[in-house]
Amino acid sequence: MMNMEAVKAEGLSKTYRGKEPVEALKGVSLSINKGELFTLLGLNGAGKTTFLKILSTQLAPTRGAAYVMGYDVMAQASEVKNHIAVVPQDVQTYSNFTPWEYCYYFSLLRGMSKQETKDAAEKALRAVELWELRNRICLSLSGGEKKRAIIAMVLASGVDVLLLDEPTSGLDALARRKVWAVLRELVEKGATILLTTHIMEEAEMLSDRLAIIDKGTVVAKGTLDEIKGLAKEKFRVVVEGNHHDLNLEANSHTKFGNKQIVYVADEDAALKLVGTALKKGLKAEAARITLEDLFVRLVGRGEEA
Repeated sequence: MMNMEAVKAEGLSKTYRGKEPVEALKGVSLSINKGELFTLLGLNGAGKTTFLKILSTQLAPTRGAAYVMGYDVMAQASEVKNHIAVVPQDVQTYSNFTPWEYCYYFSLLRGMSKQETKDAAEKALRAVELWELRNRICLSLSGGEKKRAIIAMVLASGVDVLLLDEPTSGLDALARRKVWAVLRELVEKGATILLTTHIMEEAEMLSDRLAIIDKGTVVAKGTLDEIKGLAKEKFRVVVEGNHHDLNLEANSHTKFGNKQIVYVADEDAALKLVGTALKKGLKAEAARITLEDLFVRLVGRGEEA
């Protein structure tokens, strides 16, 4: 089954049994190409982590099938494990482990030679800027440094497919961007990354393609431009001040205190609205819609109105 798809899901469903069964995934079908970074976006409870757990052989689907590097995650789990590395959501470090030990021993256990392991560990730790802290136990590291140690461990593994469940949550802006640079470099060298995130800027900056999942169902997928193309309104205008006399009833809009985001069809309409607002003494600026705008409109279920 080896082909250009690194990950493939076909009608993947998962129901958690209990007094009230929860259908976490509802027939999800996705394919991720080799050498691309694919992002999965969704609210808490949308099914993102369940999807990753099935791909990493930690959880059996109720229906459907999934493949990693051509191997069935159920029938060929041991083969799948040889090709993946996982950063779970909210992963914790062992207090007495050092970043070096995480990278070195994890890679050694995967069958790499000692010299290969040393080289890979050093490269990974330098990439996330932990080389100078490589021999400090994790108990003495900050939360962001601990997260980078886990990411370095996965980077050092040299696997084909990385499954990263909100890997930069808890990192400050500077550390997050350093991780972004490392992930893009890995993809350029041929790795495949499946990433879940709540950070819209992260999805916009990193993704080759992405999918939005809502209540276990994929509601949009494609490139960033293709996803944004789903919106009727292509521009947004942020108006600050008393906007009651702007006659906005005909436009979709969202209010935040004395600020309001107004969605309009095109640039001409955006500039016209900005001009009107400025004439009335209000602050206003126009820009193209963001991924977050579209995400909220697809999964917000009307709350924004």
